[in-house]
Amino acid sequence: MTRCSIAWMVVLWMSACSPELGQVSSEIGDMQNQGRELQGVQLQGTQVLNMAMVGFQLAGATLNGAALANARIEHGELVAEQGQATLHGLDLKDAHLIAQVRNIHVTPTATVNVEYRITGVVAEDAVQYDPTGTGGTYLYTLEQNVDGADNWQPACKLDADGRRAAIPVAATWNEHGDRVESSTLFTFGCTTGVIAKCYRWGYRPWLTGYGDVTATHWACTRMARADYCGNGTTHTQDGTVINLWDNLPSSGPINSHQTAPLGMLFEAGWATTGAVCLSHGRWLLGGPIIALGCPDRLIAPGLLVLNATVCDTVAQVLGQNANARTFNDSYLNLNLDWL
Repeated sequence: MTRCSIAWMVVLWMSACSPELGQVSSEIGDMQNQGRELQGVQLQGTQVLNMAMVGFQLAGATLNGAALANARIEHGELVAEQGQATLHGLDLKDAHLIAQVRNIHVTPTATVNVEYRITGVVAEDAVQYDPTGTGGTYLYTLEQNVDGADNWQPACKLDADGRRAAIPVAATWNEHGDRVESSTLFTFGCTTGVIAKCYRWGYRPWLTGYGDVTATHWACTRMARADYCGNGTTHTQDGTVINLWDNLPSSGPINSHQTAPLGMLFEAGWATTGAVCLSHGRWLLGGPIIALGCPDRLIAPGLLVLNATVCDTVAQVLGQNANARTFNDSYLNLNLDWL
């Protein structure tokens, strides 16, 4: 074994035997925390047992008992009309909205409508969460009417800033982690979920001048959940740290590649379909188990394998899929959710 090989194995061994490294809380520069949840909205009560959020309806919203018309998402805020007035921001405090939740594990699929209300609206922290300086985003505090009994409970968990907040995004995501365009539904992504996390990392789907930011945001949600197979299955734990960047054209990138801390190595390149390929390090630590979920997409390297999906550089990622949007380094430890 060469000295280089020994050094490589030592680094991987240190990473594998140091799971606490993957739990360091950091959002400095391009070091960010992964998470398990897409939307992050808590569903409470017997009415929604075993169900999952589909999206919030643009129709049927009310304020002070009167209907809101032409509700829509404009950039990072909810906008609607009532009478001759256009309402947005704090104007929509106390608005009531209807969300659709669904149980796909029964036949036929069961769908239920759940009532929510907006109890607070504040502007996003532009210094901490607006790397492109495009502004316009608002944070909404939501409460759920549990079982329709006027028992109102917070819809979002506390985030790292101590807020229970959600960001509106003009699309929905299904149980496979696929972005679904809709003219009738939208997502309120809690800031503990990766839809909002990727938005706050700069990948605002409505941005122009940076190439296809919508696809980049979607690829980011795969990366942020370690959804390697692109089927909605997460393989990470909340708070696991990664070093991320993108290849968006000028005026991009939004996040450039920063030097990773000692022990953090290239892990994967990501497209909207999941990981394009895995590094030798990730294949060595957990890759074969991950690939059991999608053996047709992720193929381990071997002596007689010609079509292995292995990559240790951005160039190698793009050689396999030119549509790769985001990339990450990680500690390549064993802090994975294998199921």
